[in-house]
Amino acid sequence: MIDRNSDQPMHEHALSPTRSLRRRKRPPGSPPLAVIYALLFLPLGFLFVFNYIPAVSALYHAFTDWDVGAQSHWVGLKNFFELSRDPVFLQSLYNLLRLGIFVLVANLSVPFIVAEMIFHLRSEQWRFACRAALVLPMVVPGVVTFMIWRYIYSDAGILTELLTFLGLQDWVRGWLSQPKTALWAVACVGFPFAYGVNVLIYYAGLANISSDVLEAAEVDGLGKVGRIFLIHVPLVLQQFRLLLIMTVIGIVNGFEGVFILTEDGGPGYETLVPGLYMYQNGFTYQRMGYACAIGLLMLLFLLCFTLTLNRYFLTEKYQPARETV
Repeated sequence: MIDRNSDQPMHEHALSPTRSLRRRKRPPGSPPLAVIYALLFLPLGFLFVFNYIPAVSALYHAFTDWDVGAQSHWVGLKNFFELSRDPVFLQSLYNLLRLGIFVLVANLSVPFIVAEMIFHLRSEQWRFACRAALVLPMVVPGVVTFMIWRYIYSDAGILTELLTFLGLQDWVRGWLSQPKTALWAVACVGFPFAYGVNVLIYYAGLANISSDVLEAAEVDGLGKVGRIFLIHVPLVLQQFRLLLIMTVIGIVNGFEGVFILTEDGGPGYETLVPGLYMYQNGFTYQRMGYACAIGLLMLLFLLCFTLTLNRYFLTEKYQPARETV
């Protein structure tokens, strides 16, 4: 159909308002597109240069013999075969396993207990005060925390003085210098393990539980302990999975605490972990290729662990069972 006042078809006139909207000028006062694109590409450029390029470089150099200041040479899987026979690296894996089991149990259980205690408080003011008290220590840098614990474990530290005051001199040890106590002294840093972030994540999950579910459990005569194990625990599995992933990543990648407390993973190799061994090979022994191989193994483990957990750790929404008549 043709418009009498125009040689163009009617449907083209109908589309003209849409086209005009698309071509409408930007609002007055808007910054130039070049500035917007520059602000977007600038952080992306820094991310690419300082994160992705080093990661790709480490991936390549894991298969090379590369000393700092020297030319790298491709050696294939030589570094990984050497790691499989390296007694120091194997000892660090054993230390990581023992340390990881202790830290996992402490970091996942204690914050849940504290979150339950806060959740059961009747006064909202007291709940807020407890949450604020847990968040305040987070402003202290982690390095300061480890330095304080290093002083606590020293020969003239708080722990030694306390045991001496209580008449328990026989219990005094060189907590970070004796092989039997060094690793467990490192593991106990952060006691009583009521970490603010973990507690708040659990508390958010508990506060998200529908009041209908809690009222139904109360009507059915379910006690407080029963509600915790049958209602609360299944409904905070998503938070548990998140904290599990975050904790495992922190355990595998973290070595700052061991470095500050013992400096070299001593005594001997009793507190050495793969992250610290990677750091030593890269910046003390100048074996960057070997260090990159350790880092690649850590990355592959964390990637496989995260994917497996997300694949098989199901956290479906709780659906109350309906009674059939």
